[in-house]
Amino acid sequence: MFDLTCGLRLRAFQPPPASDLDSILGIYNNTQVAPLITHRFIVPRGEQIKEEFKEIIDKKAEMFCIIETIPSPSPIAVGEASSSDAREIMTSKPQFVGFTALWGNAERGHRHSDYSIVLMPEFWNKGYGQAITKFMVHYAFLHLNMHRISLVVYEGNERAIAVYKKIGFINEGRQRKARWCNGAWSDIIQMGILMEDWTEMRSTER
Repeated sequence: MFDLTCGLRLRAFQPPPASDLDSILGIYNNTQVAPLITHRFIVPRGEQIKEEFKEIIDKKAEMFCIIETIPSPSPIAVGEASSSDAREIMTSKPQFVGFTALWGNAERGHRHSDYSIVLMPEFWNKGYGQAITKFMVHYAFLHLNMHRISLVVYEGNERAIAVYKKIGFINEGRQRKARWCNGAWSDIIQMGILMEDWTEMRSTER
C-alpha cells in the first residue's frame, strides 16, 4: 500500500467477502459520477458490473488500487499505564474514496498502459485527483518501466482535463460526437504522456 502526503492511501483490491466490489458498484450507480466515467448509458447497474470488474482486475490490471482515507491515530493509555506508555490506536475506519488503475495492453513489450481514476463526489475539488495522478504516472515510469500512458476523457469534464494537463498529458485527438449523454452528443478526447515528456517535466521541477 502507498500512503500519500495528501492524506489518502492506495491499497490493493480485496475480493469478496470484502466490500470493494460493492463500493465500485456504488460508483457506477452514482448519477454524478457515472456520466463522467462510462461510455454506457446511465441506467441502474447490478451484479454484472461487479463480475466484470473482478475479471478485468485479475486479467488486465498492471496496477489497481482502492483509494481510501487514512484513519487518524490517537494516543490512548492502556490500563494503568502512564502517558509515556500510551499506545496509538485508530479512531476511525478508512472511508472509500474511489479507485485508480493502470491497465495493461495485449503486448506488454510495448510498455504502454491506460490510466483511469474515479473519485466519489465528496472528494472532488480537494486536490486529490492531481496528487494521485501524479503519483501513479511517476510510479508507472519509474517502477513499472512504462514508456507511454494513455487515457480518454469525455468532453465537458473540464476538471479532469485540467488535472491531466498539469501532470503533463497532451491532447492527442478526439472522436467527434461519439457519445450520447444527457440529451446531447459529446466528443471523446484522447490524451497521452511519454516517458520523455515526464522526464522533461521532472527536470524543470528541480
